[in-house]
Amino acid sequence: MGHMTISLKEDKEQRLRALAKQKYGPRKGALSQTIEDLLELDEKEARRRRAIQSFLARGKKGYHLGKIAVKHRSELYDRKIFPD
Repeated sequence: MGHMTISLKEDKEQRLRALAKQKYGPRKGALSQTIEDLLELDEKEARRRRAIQSFLARGKKGYHLGKIAVKHRSELYDRKIFPD
């Protein structure tokens, strides 16, 4: 476990402390746990964004679905249901 010293603007510090108190109460380590939670949330969001980008890239590339046996659309729809 490492130790760090950070500087935050006063309004950001108050937001962080309020979030920690809301989520974990006045217990020891609440600020550290809140920061860890926020980092994990950021990692999940980054993975989600990468997955979306990958999905969109695959969609743009397209898929080969095999050879089409008909030459024209009318071959599919001009069939007779009831023979004469």
